[in-house]
Amino acid sequence: MVIYKKITYDMGVVIQIEKSYPGNYGAPGRKREKKKKKTPEDIKRQNEKNRWRKLQRIILANFHEGDWHLILKYRPGERPETYEEAKEHRKKFLDRMREAYKKAGIPFKWIIVTERGKKGNVLHHHLVIEDIRRDGIETVKLVKKLWTYGNEFFSSLYEGGEYEQLAQYIVKSETKEECGWCTYSRSRNLIIPQPDVELVRHRRWRNPPVAPKGWYVVQDSVWNGENPVTGLPVQHYTIKKLFPERGEDADSG
Repeated sequence: MVIYKKITYDMGVVIQIEKSYPGNYGAPGRKREKKKKKTPEDIKRQNEKNRWRKLQRIILANFHEGDWHLILKYRPGERPETYEEAKEHRKKFLDRMREAYKKAGIPFKWIIVTERGKKGNVLHHHLVIEDIRRDGIETVKLVKKLWTYGNEFFSSLYEGGEYEQLAQYIVKSETKEECGWCTYSRSRNLIIPQPDVELVRHRRWRNPPVAPKGWYVVQDSVWNGENPVTGLPVQHYTIKKLFPERGEDADSG
């Protein structure tokens, strides 16, 4: 009996699914091939891919429709010259935001990274943040009040696949040579989705994948390819809930 591995990451209204054939089992109609040795470039690419996929899942599990991707910029006369100086600015801003949320009894959730612009001379910050409008907290007004170094630019986190592009962008920003310390930072109160691993005794998985009742497959998320090491088939896709209801489970087969 052929066995494939199904890994599921459940983020509530969004579920990511990865399917692959373990190298020791093989795949239907395919001879078991000798594993290829990973090159340093293969390892680097895979590590980067794993990091931005993990960040995507963190964003999906903690931030929702209406939340923000925020860019914090500087006025020309107040631009920091070094990452260390910019880091101090963002720390002061986050501390002020955290204190305001704490007074209102609201958890402050955030992800942030600092980088230079395309021309390499202007530092700025990318921030993922909830949009809160209750108990005396209005996020947009609060940001405009507490970011005192320049302008703020807000864009909807889930508009046009924003969160997917943003996750990749943040991870790539970490690799810039000058940065050194600038791995993205996040608040400690974020949910970190954990994988649910299942070995499925079935000859093949469905292609194209099918979502259970009340869910739909995000079509541009479907990817069918091969594991670069084993040469065996791999499938990734995302399903999303149509009408979120308490107690409904998802099992796409």
